[in-house]
Amino acid sequence: MGLSSVLCDALSVIAEPSSNDPILQYEDPQLQNLQHLIFNEYEKALELANSKLHVFPFHNVHPCWHRLYTDASIVKACVIIITKCGLTSEQTFESQLDIAQFIRDIKNAPTETKISPDAPWLSDVVEILDKLLIMTGAPLREKLVESLLSTLQTAAGSENEQDSDSSVEGRASKRRKFSPPLFPPDAIPNPDLERPIPRLSAPSFDSIEDHIANVRTPLVITDAISHWPATSTRPWASRDYWWKRTFGGRRLVPIELGRSYTDEDWGQKIIPFKDFVDRHLWQGKLAPTGMPTKQAQANDLDGETAYLAQHNLLAQIPALRNDISVPDYCYITPPGPEPGTPVYEKKKQEREAKNQARAQTEHPHPKVDTPNEYDTADDGSDVGMPSDPIINTWIGPAGTISLFIMILITTSSRRSWAPNTSVSIRRARLLLKFTHAVMNGSRRLTRRQSQTP
Repeated sequence: MGLSSVLCDALSVIAEPSSNDPILQYEDPQLQNLQHLIFNEYEKALELANSKLHVFPFHNVHPCWHRLYTDASIVKACVIIITKCGLTSEQTFESQLDIAQFIRDIKNAPTETKISPDAPWLSDVVEILDKLLIMTGAPLREKLVESLLSTLQTAAGSENEQDSDSSVEGRASKRRKFSPPLFPPDAIPNPDLERPIPRLSAPSFDSIEDHIANVRTPLVITDAISHWPATSTRPWASRDYWWKRTFGGRRLVPIELGRSYTDEDWGQKIIPFKDFVDRHLWQGKLAPTGMPTKQAQANDLDGETAYLAQHNLLAQIPALRNDISVPDYCYITPPGPEPGTPVYEKKKQEREAKNQARAQTEHPHPKVDTPNEYDTADDGSDVGMPSDPIINTWIGPAGTISLFIMILITTSSRRSWAPNTSVSIRRARLLLKFTHAVMNGSRRLTRRQSQTP
């Protein structure tokens, strides 16, 4: 489908919302009707919706404001595309827009539209649509936004073209060894492990289910995702591949600043993916081709640390979702927390408080709460077991702290305990580890001072 057709379809759907669309619940007597607001005053519509999105907590915002922000953003993006591609003149928007005639004009516009891959306005359109996806999720318009972005990328030429899966896989094997990496060479060596976690190579579903239910100790599963296209034909380790999937690096991503969210200077911002890779993965030393220069190999860890986390990147860029599959292990129901652990005690207190409140309103004498310690109805996950796993993507430089559990590129060092390990033992081992590190550091410092003339 050509760009003109996609634009026409998008505007037509917005001009005639379905009868059960939440956007129809929008009412503001000080402004004109909804259709006029979205098509003729989309900047005012965005300002109004944005104010509602930021005044109230996300779950308290009425759906009509999410929908208003969504449709006004799409119209704004479409207007930029239409004017920059010459599908209509800018004078069209100087007076009140005849929406029906406007859509007919776009429909009759040339079907083939060529756009320079270096056109600066492309970044403006991508920013509008990506902010929409990140802020609201584009309710009722997810497919429409995806179609707009992919069609625009195709029209922008071969350099940034959104290749089909077959063409990507066909070239991957030919250019894999010449493709520059997404990450710089490792700057931090792997630590020596005193108590390495046991590893199992692609264990069966039943064996892992039994281990989780009965053994309940940390375990590293290897070779379980080696069949993913992300490891071979559509390599996530390749910077070129990410450039293709992110519209030449223009797609926006929300990043978190600081080594961990517990840091005092922790913060968040939204930037283009290419800027994130250049500034924070490569510390401003992004190698243009092949392997990095000798100077670029020294990873500058004194710069601003940032990482992408807790974001459903695969929903924002659906083409990436085809590069992975969900392991069967993710559908195993975990047991409840061990008695005596903090999670168990917290849930026990919550349950007792709930029973006490219920007893005060319903019964003069509360019943004694004696739950079965193996009952997982209340002791399981706080969010319950979804039909499909929640998939968030984590991308970051060395030295950051994360909770991700499935490692596709590079390595990670972490400390794990079995659920029945007491808190006192965990703290004692951490204190011992810290004391050992401090003493070793003091010895090295003393030796250096004694050798100083």
